[in-house]
Amino acid sequence: MIEPTKEYLVDVERKKWVLRHYTKGSDVLDAEVFAEGLSEDVRIVTGQGEASGLDEARAALERLRAAGVLAMRHDIQALWEPEPGVVVVEATVTYSLDVGALSPLPVVTIFRWRGAEVSDVRVYMDSTPLLQAATARRTFKTP
Repeated sequence: MIEPTKEYLVDVERKKWVLRHYTKGSDVLDAEVFAEGLSEDVRIVTGQGEASGLDEARAALERLRAAGVLAMRHDIQALWEPEPGVVVVEATVTYSLDVGALSPLPVVTIFRWRGAEVSDVRVYMDSTPLLQAATARRTFKTP
């Protein structure tokens, strides 16, 4: 992961959390680190659906691994906090799959804090290439 090329008034602790969340959690598919700092009732919404609570959040990350995702790399272009407790991250994400790597995909993620924990995560991205790769993997996987 690279440091943001643009940064606008982001709380230092929130920035540290976001960078750790990506580099030590989601990028290496570590469900326990991924869950650190998330509230017990966290809500994560993506184009594929919603995960509510820590157990579902961890399970969602594990489903990526089961679909053949080996790792991710988030390259952050911009990071800002438009209002206290809301951090917006603009990035590209590259998925390393067991069948090769996908081209980088643009993604915007919004993290909302409640107190010291993240209670809401929204991921905006066209994940069609990832879904197509996962479908091809299931279709052509040998027994």
